[in-house]
Amino acid sequence: MKFLYLLLIFVVTLQHSAGTHIRIKNNGYELVVVAIHESVKENAQMLTSLKKIITDSSKVLYSATRHRAYFRKVFFLIPSTWSSGLADKDSTSVNLRDADIIISDPSSVSRRSYPRTRSYAGCGHRGIHIQLRTDVLFNSRHPLVQGKPEKYLVHEFAKYWYGVFEEYPNPGENQFYFSTTVGRADPVRCSTGLRGRIMKKTQSGIQLCSYDSIDPDTGEFPEGCVYYPYPSHNQGTASMMDHSYIQEIKDFCDDDQTPGHFSHNVEPPNRQNRLCSHRSTWDIISNTPDFLNNANPPGSLSDSQLTPQFIVFRAPSRRRRRLAVVLDPPQEFHKRLRLHQAVDHFLTEGFDDETKVAIITNAAHRKGTRMRSRRSAAVKSSLQSIDQFYSLSTMRSRIRRGIEILKKRNSTKEGMEFHLIVISCNNQSGFETEVLQEMATTGITPHFIHCGENGIENMEKIRLQGGHAESRNQRSIFYAVQRLSDKLHDEKDVSVQISNENIELDGDTAYHSEFSLDDSLRGELTIRLHYSTSEPSVQVVAPNGSECIYKSTDRKLRYIRLTSLVSHNEQGKWSITIKNKTPNKESINVLVMLQPIISEDEVPIRTNAWVKVFHEHSPPRVGVYAEVMNGGHPVVNANVTAHVYHEDRKVAVIPLRDSGGGFDIMKNDGIYSNSFTEIESQGRHYVEVMIEDVLTNSEIHRTYELQLPTEKDTEDDQHDLHAPRLDYHTEKIPLRHRLKRSTSSGEFHVDHRWDSLSGGYDYPPARINDLTVTRVNRKDRKVSLSWTAPGSDLDNGRASSYEIRYNTNGTALVLNPKKGMLVKEDMLGDTSGKPKEAGQVETVTVQFPAKMKWVAIMLRSIDENNNAGEFSNMVTTYFVL
Repeated sequence: MKFLYLLLIFVVTLQHSAGTHIRIKNNGYELVVVAIHESVKENAQMLTSLKKIITDSSKVLYSATRHRAYFRKVFFLIPSTWSSGLADKDSTSVNLRDADIIISDPSSVSRRSYPRTRSYAGCGHRGIHIQLRTDVLFNSRHPLVQGKPEKYLVHEFAKYWYGVFEEYPNPGENQFYFSTTVGRADPVRCSTGLRGRIMKKTQSGIQLCSYDSIDPDTGEFPEGCVYYPYPSHNQGTASMMDHSYIQEIKDFCDDDQTPGHFSHNVEPPNRQNRLCSHRSTWDIISNTPDFLNNANPPGSLSDSQLTPQFIVFRAPSRRRRRLAVVLDPPQEFHKRLRLHQAVDHFLTEGFDDETKVAIITNAAHRKGTRMRSRRSAAVKSSLQSIDQFYSLSTMRSRIRRGIEILKKRNSTKEGMEFHLIVISCNNQSGFETEVLQEMATTGITPHFIHCGENGIENMEKIRLQGGHAESRNQRSIFYAVQRLSDKLHDEKDVSVQISNENIELDGDTAYHSEFSLDDSLRGELTIRLHYSTSEPSVQVVAPNGSECIYKSTDRKLRYIRLTSLVSHNEQGKWSITIKNKTPNKESINVLVMLQPIISEDEVPIRTNAWVKVFHEHSPPRVGVYAEVMNGGHPVVNANVTAHVYHEDRKVAVIPLRDSGGGFDIMKNDGIYSNSFTEIESQGRHYVEVMIEDVLTNSEIHRTYELQLPTEKDTEDDQHDLHAPRLDYHTEKIPLRHRLKRSTSSGEFHVDHRWDSLSGGYDYPPARINDLTVTRVNRKDRKVSLSWTAPGSDLDNGRASSYEIRYNTNGTALVLNPKKGMLVKEDMLGDTSGKPKEAGQVETVTVQFPAKMKWVAIMLRSIDENNNAGEFSNMVTTYFVL
């Protein structure tokens, strides 16, 4: 029992950002979490089948990683609607959205539309999660599985955990490319040892497309010709990132050039080559932290040793939260007021009536610190006592008092969870190690929000115990408590934050603003105005002209709260007018949020934001990301900006793009990205993300899977069976009303040593990863190219020039692009001269020399200081066959 309880403590770690809870130790991956979505009906046999698939996957992974990695310990999270007898233990504080693998029913189209692995950070970096569906994983004839679900799972795990990508063409991508190696069109595949047939449907049946049928003018096969790899009888054993179900495939493609070995094919325009600078998948995987510098060297394990240990947890039918909130406010009254207002907001909005709270401001006052309802008069009174200076006890004693209260209330009831929340704006900067150990053994989850000058001690240990830890400046305290609230709630219970503004209102003046509720929102709208000195007047008007009349005021905590129930006919533009009735300046925080009504077919558009520091570069690079999703479907064409603060000063406003260029690796996937390059200010930085669709351009892209049938040759030979293909249909749904959201990410730290690493903050332009050929004039040898413009500093600003290189040998160009021939000025046409601003589409036409039969092309951008970016992905075309 004690062993299972400790496992429960480990599982809680998945509350941290996805991907960070898995650990590899002595070649074995531990804490891999597989969550079954509530849309899946109870099925004990499915659970047994899942264990079999993962056991087989462990052996496949061990072979594919050359005896370096396998699955040692796997946790299942089953829905609360499933029988308790299927689980080893009920779980608490486990959130499905943070699992590594999420399995849903195909009927859950509004949340999880089609199988995929969500990624954002690019080559060699971990993704968000793996999304699977029951009708894919357990259908032996599905195109992605083909009777080998264990190989399919390893294929997806490699994308998620190692940051590699598909080596086959995805739907919508070209199935063929011009190969400079063989001098003709060839199927997009990793290894040339991958054999198959090119066929097309005709009225009389299936017809083979021979290489003789290639049109010499277009260089393409006849319309309708499709490449079908053989499910067996292939040469070579790679690649797991290509059609992994093929019988002979068991390895990742490498760069071994030994005669007879079918190594990585650098030429095809697949995602792996495009996003990973044409490096092989094994080159990427072997250089991840799991294996770099001989970490986890090859072993020799038996099949029984490769069988994972499985522990099944069951989500609680309801959550009973016990919160001990320890406050350490600043001495300044206005900052202390903001902190108390934020904590009141945290407790008032969102939690159910099962939640019990103790507010701890003084360890000596024991009578006032027992657990009470979050809406109780005692809790409200504790927060309204803003004049206290908390000088009668130390923070250490207050934390100790919080632990004592939670231990006293400890219980084994289903769904019971215990959280110690410390918000410190003074000298306290974290939990001591022995205190964290005590909380781990007693089932208490630690959380720490710091709004002082120092950083947080033991931040990673707090997060490893499933807690939330972040530093914030005083102006961002409402964002901090909102992020903590999101962490403590299930996805369906998280409120939607529309806006979070801090305004300064001069005396006897009015502030007028508008916000929009889009098509996906209905539920209870809440507007909170937190003022500093004197109560302002406020008027909120709905789209139908009616006023928001449900209003309450707390004059001790100095805020006004307005609520309204929003139905479909109240979506659209709302207006808010605030008037300062005094001659003095007033500081006001305006928070607009909605608690949505959710059904399986109707979910709100949600946002999430995060920051990633890429330490492999010198100086490190900072990527800023925001996700805008409607259930499992991306929202595209949104206007997303990141506002970066250092202390109380805004240092940058960054446009985030979903263009598929530079830091943004995938176009129209709902993840908006860019880099932060203005790092003259050292120390902690905070990011707030605003989404405001002024022109109503946003669209929901709902994508559905289309399975194409198996094809057979007309010839009677041993290769008559060919795998079916997969395609997708995307339904584009425009929003009728404007989209508006507000969220924030965690902090990031700019180290003073970054300056010495670069001799200044002069970043090169970002790598171009979406170079394409748009048109070819074969007679005149003119090639039109297109790509997304990077900036002068990564993805910001405007580059100074482009350097275009070419070669008749694509492999040689990839291996050494600088030795390729340079496109000179007199070879260029259709250009405006100066490069465009970052994020815009560039086009150029190049006229290549006479007598060239074909060409491979790469380019890079150069800034005004002659700093060159990395070379782009390679494209090929031909002039004469």
